[in-house]
Amino acid sequence: MFHPSDHDVPMSEEEFRLLRDLVHEQFGLFFDDTQRGSLRTRLAGRVASLGLASFEDYYHYLRFGPQHVEERARMASHLTNNETYFYRESPQLQVFAESVLPGLKDRKMARGDRRIQVLSAGCSSGEEAYTLAMILYDSGLFFWSWDARVIGMDLDRNALEKAERGLYHPNSFRSIRPEISDKHFVREPGGARVKDAIRRIVTFRQGNIVDPASYDGLAGLDVVFCRNVLIYFSDAMILKVMKILHGVLAPGGYLFVPIRFQGAIGYQKPDAAPRRPAAP
Repeated sequence: MFHPSDHDVPMSEEEFRLLRDLVHEQFGLFFDDTQRGSLRTRLAGRVASLGLASFEDYYHYLRFGPQHVEERARMASHLTNNETYFYRESPQLQVFAESVLPGLKDRKMARGDRRIQVLSAGCSSGEEAYTLAMILYDSGLFFWSWDARVIGMDLDRNALEKAERGLYHPNSFRSIRPEISDKHFVREPGGARVKDAIRRIVTFRQGNIVDPASYDGLAGLDVVFCRNVLIYFSDAMILKVMKILHGVLAPGGYLFVPIRFQGAIGYQKPDAAPRRPAAP
């Protein structure tokens, strides 16, 4: 008889294929043929917790079980390491602060538009979203009558709950300058909490970045950061996500993706569609 405390259940090649394809289909994450052991390790606890006898049973539970939607959400939190920290990949953040934000303000002022929206897609436990809010705040460009908003979106409920609490431990501060942490955090036993002035700028929502429905109400975004999740995606799924993000970006909006080499990589959506030549 299988006991819930037993995490040694094997994963056959066929079980790996079934679960890998489901994970890719649902979340965009791709495990290649060398990663069967990694997928087994990440999901063995869920098989045990549900009292199931095999990974095949788990696959059928994810497809047809009475709580398959909830279980898929639980599973998602086990598939990536959620490794993130404040002010990660500083060259991109410098471009965001010194070039993107002043340019956006000038263009918006010219149109009489005083709203700016920034999305952290795959925000995990919130460090990136709060970092972007701190940069917005410290720029001094969007006070008074401006509506400045950072939205953090992630599938993992547990990570979002941590983000909502805004309480972080030392590992999240490895790249933040002391003057920034002193300005924007309140020290508490065991960690530091984001100050209310920054938390008021940020909202969090649960969503799957590969699902267009998760972006409902977000069209017209000025900037999108999608960096922490794409490194786990297949090329085909990256292309799908890029098309979705292109659709929700405002004309002239900016997209920041993972850095593959030293420096800062970002893309700007054309401000207007190119004009077709006049007919002869």
